[in-house]
Order: sequence, then structure tokens, then C-alpha cells
Amino acid sequence: MEYVLGSLRILEAAGRLGSFSAAAAELGMTQPGVSQQVAQIERVIGVSLFARGHRGVVLTDAGRALFAAATDSMARVRRCLEEIAVGGPGRHILVVTDYGFAANWLLSRLADFEQGCPGVEIQIVTTQTLSEAALGGMKPDVSILFEPALAEAGEEGAEGSRRMLFREEIYPICSPRYLERHGPFETLEDIRAGHLLRLKGRETLWFGWEDWFAAMEAAGGETGGARINIFRSFSHYPLLLQSACQDEGIALGWRPLIDPALAAGDLVRAWPVPLTSARGYVLASHRPLRPEARLFHDWIVAQAGQDREAGA
Repeated sequence: MEYVLGSLRILEAAGRLGSFSAAAAELGMTQPGVSQQVAQIERVIGVSLFARGHRGVVLTDAGRALFAAATDSMARVRRCLEEIAVGGPGRHILVVTDYGFAANWLLSRLADFEQGCPGVEIQIVTTQTLSEAALGGMKPDVSILFEPALAEAGEEGAEGSRRMLFREEIYPICSPRYLERHGPFETLEDIRAGHLLRLKGRETLWFGWEDWFAAMEAAGGETGGARINIFRSFSHYPLLLQSACQDEGIALGWRPLIDPALAAGDLVRAWPVPLTSARGYVLASHRPLRPEARLFHDWIVAQAGQDREAGA
């Protein structure tokens, strides 16, 4: 029976075309070769599959049943091959970023890219580690991670490119209800007395509350104040923002990650002056980009440019 299964392609072609000669031409065989293969199938199963005539061949009842099964099997194989081809290289884009950027900036925008580039699967791998150490030897198409200072124009090389998307810009933020109950926050001591929410994690480059107070005190000519009392700590930035939205305290908010919540009125700035640095989110490509990945890369650059203009 293994011989029969291996010869179904010949049976399907001969039955579909109604001719051993035509089947041979399609399959790159000789007419006697096709005839011999069919005859061998018939000997194995003990049933005639074709009625031979001067004008070609016609399937018998048994032939029609086996032809239908062969046709269905080959159609399934073709569909499977098409699905594999669609899902293969060039039809997906691997993106590595951190939880905060994925949840608070990227995901809400993906529908725009998918509408303009349908049929491409976006594979997002998120990490708790902000810096490029998160890659661990992985070779994504692009990464969007928090990195040290980089020239605005970016860096190009044989292996890929690097471009600063957003420079670090931080505001203390809280919910409008928390501000109403515990504010206004007009001095650093007012902020220090609040319920401070902290992002805590290893290998993070982000500023903490100690950094923020030191920078604000230096800018205002003040000396260091009392000890900072942290009310609650989180390892994931989306959880930190959720806690702030739920009236639980004051968090440090990074633009543009907080922009949607500010626009919706879920959060407000508790302090008007930002803390800035030359660090920020860097878009990097780690290998020569395929067409779909290049479209995604350029789309990210355009989206970031729109955000910077809107926030200017």
C-alpha cells in the first residue's frame, strides 16, 4: 500500500487530464512510465482504475473514489505549503521592547501599521530589562529599548542602524482625584510627603525618586531634604501607571508613555517642571531589513516624529 500512496500524484494527474500522455507531460515523465505506474497500482489493489480507449482513459467507479481521495489529499498539502510559505521568513517581524513601551505606546498603534501592511505577523517579545542587554544574543528585526545618549540623526552600519526615538522626559504624575485630596504639590516637601510609587527592577537605566529629588534640589538651589518614604514598589511599569490611575499615589511618568493617560484625563502632572536627560528610547535594527521589516522601521520613525511634534 505504501507504493499506492507514493503514486497518488500520478493517479490524480491522469484522472484529471483523462490521458496518460498529458499526465506524463505535466509530471515530466514518459507515457509508458505513467502507464506502467498505473498498472502497478491496479495490480497491488486488485481493481481496475481506468478504462482504456483510443481517445484516452476514463476513470472506473473505483478509480473515481481513489481520485477524489487523492485530489483532496493533494489540496490539503498545497494549502499547508502555502501557509508555511506565508508564515516563513519575510512575512513576520520580530520586535523586542520593554513592557512599558509595548503596553503604553506600541500596542495602541499597531492597527495603523497592520492596515497599511496586511498579512504580516508582528511578533512582540517583551522584557523587564530596559537596556540592550535584554537581547541576550537574540537577533530581532528591530528593538526599541531604553539606551544611553545617542546622536539624534542615529548611527548606520553594515549590521543595522540605531536611532533615538524619544529622549528622556519625566514628570511626577498622579490621578486628578489624588491631586484633589492630597494636593496641591507646590514644594518638593509636598511631593516628599505624598504616597510615592516606585519602579523597582534590576539593570534599569531609568531615574528613581532619589535622582528626581536630587536634580530638582540642584536646580532650585536647595539642599537635600528628609528621607524619601516609598509607599509602594512595582517591577512592571504598566502596573505602576495603573496604581497611579487608581488614586494610590504619585509616580514618575515618562513621556511619551504617559501621554495617552494624560490626554484621557486619567493622570495629571503633579509637578510642572520635567527632568530630562540625553538618554531615551532607541530604535535599532540588528540585521539587514527585509521589505516588511523596513516598512515597520520607517513607520515607527514616523509615529515617533508625530508624537514629538504633538508634544513640542
